[in-house]
Amino acid sequence: MQKRGIHFAASIKGGWKIGLLLLMAAVVIVAAAFFVPELLYSEPEEYTLSKNVFLDHITINGIDVGGMTYNDALDAIVLQAQEAQSTWSLSINCNNFTYSTISYSTIGIHVDYASIEAALREAWTYGHRGDYKSYKVDVEYLVHSPYNVSVGLTQGTGDKLDYILGIIADNVYVAPTDAQIIAFDPARTNDPFVIQSETYGRKIDVEAAKEEILRRASADESGAYTIQLEQIQPEVTQEMLRENVKLLATGKNAIDKYSTPERTDNIRLAFSKINGYVLENGKTFSFNKVVGNRKLENGYKSALGYVSGELVEVVGGGVCQASTTLYSAALQAGLTITEREPHSMPVSYIELGQDATVNYMRGHMIDLKFKNETGYPIYITAAVEENASGRLMSVVRIYGRALEDGVYYLVESNEIETLPIPEQPIIRVDETGKYVKYKDKTYHYSKGSEGHVVETYRLKMRDSVVVEKVLISTDTYKAQPKIDYIGAEERI
Repeated sequence: MQKRGIHFAASIKGGWKIGLLLLMAAVVIVAAAFFVPELLYSEPEEYTLSKNVFLDHITINGIDVGGMTYNDALDAIVLQAQEAQSTWSLSINCNNFTYSTISYSTIGIHVDYASIEAALREAWTYGHRGDYKSYKVDVEYLVHSPYNVSVGLTQGTGDKLDYILGIIADNVYVAPTDAQIIAFDPARTNDPFVIQSETYGRKIDVEAAKEEILRRASADESGAYTIQLEQIQPEVTQEMLRENVKLLATGKNAIDKYSTPERTDNIRLAFSKINGYVLENGKTFSFNKVVGNRKLENGYKSALGYVSGELVEVVGGGVCQASTTLYSAALQAGLTITEREPHSMPVSYIELGQDATVNYMRGHMIDLKFKNETGYPIYITAAVEENASGRLMSVVRIYGRALEDGVYYLVESNEIETLPIPEQPIIRVDETGKYVKYKDKTYHYSKGSEGHVVETYRLKMRDSVVVEKVLISTDTYKAQPKIDYIGAEERI
């Protein structure tokens, strides 16, 4: 029994060793399964070679650095930048003159080593930031999206360039001049305005020129650059002025063929005071103020004129035809009438309701006034003219800012009531015997005349259509009684 126990213990001991050996063998087998493939694996040659060079499809400043080492690429790019800095030049021309030939140093551009280094470092990350798998991803990416950057020169401040461009700008600059009316000559009937034409100025766009020069420098584009001149528009052109001096209206009526030379001269004299008058915007024209007192010492002559409804000799006779013609023109020009009176009885040279009487007699002042509210000056010409048939005409023309397209004014007068001749005649004694000598004789001087009540309207027309109708005045021309003269002497 004892021997068998010893043998059993020995058997247990021997079995343990065998188990340990088997365990170790299993571990070796498992380890071999993991480590032997790794030991047998080797990197692809392309991957190995790429570790010290840039990948393909990488371009910096136009240089293909694929396959270059970092230092070779750095040397190539720096050398190119240095050559560009020393060889780039640009002549600056303007208005057929070369003002300057500049280089990079002129505009403060130098090799930017920091930007070159930054671009190289960024490009180097492709294919060098992980394992073979990352490498393959970068290679594939660059095939479809190549890396391409331009760096190497600092952006110049342009201080010297500003100075050069400033000199050019001052040299070529020409200021525009506005068109202007240099004369208002009423003697030039067809066109009384002498207008000096506008001139166009010139300049250069300094900022645009600077931007283009710096762009060419950055792109290494040498050669010549011509700065284009720009036209400067004047603020006022001749065409604009012509719109401000359009003929707005013409007042015209015939001088009676029986008018005496003295009467016609009075009209001419009154017109000479008005002819060439410029009425500024916001101002009021006064006939009496402009024409002055109608006195012999002022050059006026004695001629027939209306006084209290009768034609009598009066100093300045005929001047009312001048005021009437002016009134007619002012109405048609659309001016604002502020003061006007009709004659006491109809006049032969214009329609009822469209006349304007004036008087400078102290205590009995009658004026014609109108205001310029057009926003622009009003120009007036006035003269006695001869028409094609040789008839003398009283003519007033008014010029000013053109009306709206298709717009003009008409004046329309309508009689709304007729006043009968008074039944009782006026009896006058002919003290001079001009018409009748004896008391028993009667001379029928006047048959009398009917009176009239007249409304006058100003019509604003647009393309022949009335767009506005404004009542200007309601005038009453009194009926005139018969006038009879009887003699002053008794028959013997």
